Amino acid sequence: MTNHHSWEAAEKLPRDGLISPVVNDSRARSRGRASRGTWLGRMAVLAGLYLVYTAAFKGHIFFEKTADASIVYHIGDVKWGPCTGEGEVEGAECGFAIVPLDYTDRDAGVAKIALGRYKSTSGNRKGSVFLNPGGPGSPGKWLATQMGPYVHMLLGEDYDVIGFDPRGIGETEPQTQCFPGPGTHFAFIANTVLEHGFDVGPNLTDPKIRDHLIHQQREADALWQTQMQVCEQTMGDKLRYMGTVNIARDIEFITSLLDGEGAPINYYGLSYGTVLGQFLVNMFPDRVGRVVLDGVVDAVDWTTLPAYKWGRHLQTSSETAYKRFMSACAEVGPLRCALAKKDNEDPDVIMSRVESFIEHLHFHPLAVPNATAPGILTSGRARLLLFAAIEAPELWSIAALALDMAMNGDGSAALDVQRASIHYDDLQRSAISCNDNTVLNAPTAEEVVDEHLWVLEHVTRFSLAGMVLETDFGCHHWPVTPPERFSGPWNHTLRNPILIVSNTADPITPLATGQLVNDRFGSSSRLLVQDSAGHCALAMPSLCMIGNMRAFFADGTLPEEGTVCPMDGSQFPDPDGPSMLSVEDKKRFESARRVAKAMLKK
Repeated sequence: MTNHHSWEAAEKLPRDGLISPVVNDSRARSRGRASRGTWLGRMAVLAGLYLVYTAAFKGHIFFEKTADASIVYHIGDVKWGPCTGEGEVEGAECGFAIVPLDYTDRDAGVAKIALGRYKSTSGNRKGSVFLNPGGPGSPGKWLATQMGPYVHMLLGEDYDVIGFDPRGIGETEPQTQCFPGPGTHFAFIANTVLEHGFDVGPNLTDPKIRDHLIHQQREADALWQTQMQVCEQTMGDKLRYMGTVNIARDIEFITSLLDGEGAPINYYGLSYGTVLGQFLVNMFPDRVGRVVLDGVVDAVDWTTLPAYKWGRHLQTSSETAYKRFMSACAEVGPLRCALAKKDNEDPDVIMSRVESFIEHLHFHPLAVPNATAPGILTSGRARLLLFAAIEAPELWSIAALALDMAMNGDGSAALDVQRASIHYDDLQRSAISCNDNTVLNAPTAEEVVDEHLWVLEHVTRFSLAGMVLETDFGCHHWPVTPPERFSGPWNHTLRNPILIVSNTADPITPLATGQLVNDRFGSSSRLLVQDSAGHCALAMPSLCMIGNMRAFFADGTLPEEGTVCPMDGSQFPDPDGPSMLSVEDKKRFESARRVAKAMLKK
């Protein structure tokens, strides 16, 4: 183990596909006279440069003010200590690593990456495994400090579990904080289309429906533009350093700090974490150790297409997931699924009732005076609630009860659950996804709406719900340009093959995308399929999936080509889990569910 990362090694990183943005990038141009915030930012930069210039250390430093004095940290420093937060497990460690702010320019400053660690307990330590729960915008330190023992049950005990808050997120510095706090951001989007969703009428061919959607899209675009202009004023150039290229470099850099120069990089990523994983293994193909990607997003689409065009590829299984929900509801009946009205009811009848209610809400929104925050339940909100439910089978019972209550006149639970599914935590997600994407021309509202009308007709009724819940839109308003972007190639031959996991009814990262990425990697990957619903296989884990993951992390054993893991028990999640399991299998199954539930709450 080493506590130092050589700059010589950093300077030899692969450059293929790394793009220094062109000078005439419209997002890099001046936007007129500097604001007072910009002026203060420049003064702060000058002051920081003076401190660096006068310091005895020639590298970069991070000053942490304490009650006693300023503590000075240097690039490559790692500090660990006990965790003091709520819910931290015994033995977990909290800390941070000091890394370059910009890996292409060592004079740009430093970043402080928040870390959590839960050490290997096997006596046969094989290194560190980094975890990313997705988002982007989700902190990950807690995966080690609160879930460490359960992650060990899922992946094996031979690795130190490393959770980290990616660039701009959680306790990592600098943070992406465009608004003064979550309350301010919530107040900004409350009761707008970004919070209540798009209201879609029943007849998609009616010109009035299209006109109404265009009006809503113009509102959404103006809201995105406003947010990003606020972000430019408050954050300035700090926004440039938040993209996935830098996050991948952070993982490589910190792996060297923890496990030694050239040590294999081990990684487990879900959803957006699979984009980060594709960056990581293609930027550092010679350092790939054990890497698992669950719930795959195509990094090519992520980096080249505007987000409003993602639905054609990412939502191809949304209807399958919805039908799984309705079928599972019919299977368990009214005792466990409130939307079912009798045993063995036809799933199509249940779905028809739900859809009729949503259509009714389009014309007659439901007054909800008794929600945590009073409001109205619209067709857009109901569709958002349903989409959030089909992503997370653990929500099926709650969502079914909430919708049934609303269908009987009480929308309080539905409104509360729907609001809980919306991201109010500033623009951390945009700071990553917009920095990753190529420079985009602004689409017209008509272009966006016509694309979604096509997807609504040919792919899924959840197209516009996905647009609100997956908040990667408006990047044509993004005010900065990152120091570098990665554009591939995305099919490097890797030092070790990676494991790709997809399930058959994932509403936002379908099996087809997992197959596409697996085919692209050729002999450098293997696809494991799980026959289940929900976003990522972990959403409804199986012992087969867990066993294959543990075998892979233990010694690189890959499942046989064409392996499909069946579900354990009913499609509808059982609070008690599958019956007839051994004690050890029950521990592993419950550990996986515990991690999945924790991710849902985060």
